Amino acid sequence: MSQPQGQTPQQTDDTPMQDSSSSSSEHDPPKKLTLLDLPPEILHQVCAHLPLKSIRSFRLTNRFLGEIGACHALPELVFYLHTTDFAALRSIASHPIYPRFVRSLIYGCDLLPSSRLSLKQYIAECRRMEKRRAKMHARHACDEANRPPKPQAEVRESYKEYKRVHQAQEEIMRDERDYEILREVVGKMTNLKEVMVSSDFEFRVGSGTSSSSSSNGGNGPMKSDALRNCRTPFDKLDCLTQLDGEKGQEGVRHLRAILMAVKEAGIELKSLCAGLIHWSFFNEALGNFGFHSMGNLLANLTRFELLVLPGPSQDPEDFQRADAIEMNNMSIDVMEEIYRCQGLMRTGVIRNLVKGMPNLEVLSIGFMDHAEDNDFIFPARLQDVVPLNHTFPNLESLKLEGLETERQELTDFVVRHKDSLMRLELRDMRLVTTSWRKLLPELRYELKTELMEEVSIYGMALGMGEEDGDQELEEWFMGDPEDHGATELATKVQKFFMNPNVSDCPLSRENMEPIPDDDLMDEDILDHPLEGLMPDHELAELILGGMQFPGGGHPFQDPFDDPSFEAPEDWLD
Repeated sequence: MSQPQGQTPQQTDDTPMQDSSSSSSEHDPPKKLTLLDLPPEILHQVCAHLPLKSIRSFRLTNRFLGEIGACHALPELVFYLHTTDFAALRSIASHPIYPRFVRSLIYGCDLLPSSRLSLKQYIAECRRMEKRRAKMHARHACDEANRPPKPQAEVRESYKEYKRVHQAQEEIMRDERDYEILREVVGKMTNLKEVMVSSDFEFRVGSGTSSSSSSNGGNGPMKSDALRNCRTPFDKLDCLTQLDGEKGQEGVRHLRAILMAVKEAGIELKSLCAGLIHWSFFNEALGNFGFHSMGNLLANLTRFELLVLPGPSQDPEDFQRADAIEMNNMSIDVMEEIYRCQGLMRTGVIRNLVKGMPNLEVLSIGFMDHAEDNDFIFPARLQDVVPLNHTFPNLESLKLEGLETERQELTDFVVRHKDSLMRLELRDMRLVTTSWRKLLPELRYELKTELMEEVSIYGMALGMGEEDGDQELEEWFMGDPEDHGATELATKVQKFFMNPNVSDCPLSRENMEPIPDDDLMDEDILDHPLEGLMPDHELAELILGGMQFPGGGHPFQDPFDDPSFEAPEDWLD
């Protein structure tokens, strides 16, 4: 044991005088430092680098360290429109420490469909989902493929829980308690910096890039580890795993509710990610609360990621179960809504929003599933969503998806940011009258900077040949790394940009390939081929004959259409 501090051996007349500090340093072992000896500033830095599991253990050490750890225990909260989650939010907000240190809110948009299922319908849905899961597990050689169906008694018990959750959800939405609770809770989170609204599994899967509040940080597209790994309060209703909410309103209520709470609290966000969000959210003419209502509270954003749904969401199995007439009516609904979205985007609602964010470091604008029935109908142009003549001096990551543009337009905007740009991703893009085979070499030459880390092209790449005698459609499919996987061609494109030893452009007439039908890539649909379909020419007549094209737009005016084709007069009525 070390001698108590401040005490020295008792001195006598026969004992030579010794310097007390010298004696102590020679005979006493050095004092062992503990966590309690470190200043609070250092302890906060330590906690900032610990995983949440370790922070919970850290807090159990003693009261002092417990208070330090409480500041880092809940930096990111994931919640859903569910009574259990809202109760937890209120409990956290009432804590004296927790709410002041919440930096990130993630609002999952899963909802039970508004039409309540009967017991018979619920059981049928449960059995259908069991078969679907078993087939998926068998495809991936999982042991779960052999799991027996749930006993009828368990399904009936599950139905009781389903009715309880459905009733509670109805009451929350009817009484607008979600708006009320979020205003109450967000108002106490004075250090809130990041908001994410995730619908249809957006931001939930990926290569590991995560938000700045996650362990690895970074300025790539946001992928939340919390969302990817968490269980939802709906999981016990395992027969209903695809919860898309109200068709035509995907993400709208959730985004509006949380933005209203942020506005009322006067919080200036640094990061905002929202997707899928139905395009109607941007219709200011409806008089609803939207981005335009936020004033200057979004002016200091450094990250803005937006994924828009330009048409009604469709379950592939809806097409599978529909007869020919029903399926054609669904196709008409999709295309008409895309045209309405297109008209709204032409007004520049997103472009004006982005222009008011001068400090952006990460910008991602996309339109999902823009046209499953016609690959040449795009809901927006590049000039509709970004200010082409504007420069964002700190822009490091740019992702564009589901847009049409031209080679010169895209090159000019990207090259203007080459002094700061580190990552570029293009997905499902169309060059209306220009060529990808010219775009890639131009971009590669202009983006030869020490900063550039990655250039990727995924999904479909549509263009038009520019050479004499080669003014025909260009069409390549690059795959999706988060779904069916990137193609070999997508990998070659990445190497073309990043490897100076690769000199030849990987895109050519010889390696063009048609874009696969999403439904045909789903083996579940292949097992149940559509029956009763009419011939293609009759299907086209039914679809085009029933459509209304706002603003005089019509697919026959598209430059990709065969100019020699003459449509019958009654089609154009």
